[in-house]
Amino acid sequence: MNPAPFEVKVGDLEHGVRTVSVRGELDLSTAPELEAPLEEILGDATGSVLIDLSGCEFIDSTGIALIVRAWQRLDGGEGGRTLVICSQNDQVRRVLEITGLELSIPVHLTRDDALAALAA
Repeated sequence: MNPAPFEVKVGDLEHGVRTVSVRGELDLSTAPELEAPLEEILGDATGSVLIDLSGCEFIDSTGIALIVRAWQRLDGGEGGRTLVICSQNDQVRRVLEITGLELSIPVHLTRDDALAALAA
């Protein structure tokens, strides 16, 4: 069984949140496809960021490092911008848990939960 093709979709600023949805496997070969749009969003001075990994089937250390760098750029920055993640995939959530990422970056089960947390 072949993995889903890798795809990144960037959502418009809505309710103060920019969304980045990832589909497929986020690894060494696909991370650059996420890095460019993520850098553009981080360079914009407005809006918190939701990385939606609901369609992500696999994530490796390269993907984790990319997310951590994005979080570090927003954490403590001016304007109160925040980065959150959502994912229902057990493998992805397990990697986030094992790496300790969920101790620093809020990880929510659903997109709606993540957006509600950002609105609070």
